[in-house]
Amino acid sequence: MIGQHDLKLETMGAAQFLWLHRQGVSASLLASMAPVQVVTGYRDTDGKFEPGPGETYVVFEEPEDLIFWQPKTDELLTWNGRAFALNEARIRNPSTYSFDANLNVFSGVLDWLRADCDGVVIVDWSKAFDQLREAPRIAIAEDLLRTYKTWMQPRRLPALSVIQNTERRAA
Repeated sequence: MIGQHDLKLETMGAAQFLWLHRQGVSASLLASMAPVQVVTGYRDTDGKFEPGPGETYVVFEEPEDLIFWQPKTDELLTWNGRAFALNEARIRNPSTYSFDANLNVFSGVLDWLRADCDGVVIVDWSKAFDQLREAPRIAIAEDLLRTYKTWMQPRRLPALSVIQNTERRAA
């Protein structure tokens, strides 16, 4: 996905790496993620990322989208609105649940990075039920519990009618 856009991405600078490391992100994780890309922009009126003057966002690649994280505000934006979560591949990866492990859902990118990216960060809660309903086990950040309970239900259920039984019981 990173090659399918017209963004002017730059490699994250040393000062940004040091800031992340001081926030508790391991140096080995940062090294494994290199090169980390950043771009300058803002939230457009449609809620998606728009390149231009503004804040610096860290760019994460998902199979069908790009996710932009603004470290100062913890804001998450997408490029085209297709991404549901950061690190979506973990949801359907059987190794996520091996040995009775859980899918970890973090409330922010920094917590996710501190946990060596072991889980997901949800960007679009309106897709949560459809995307997570088949996960066998989920561990969620305590501050997300109310949000999780709100969104982990179908958006709508079908209208239900009852078909009367046409057989008559013998008296």
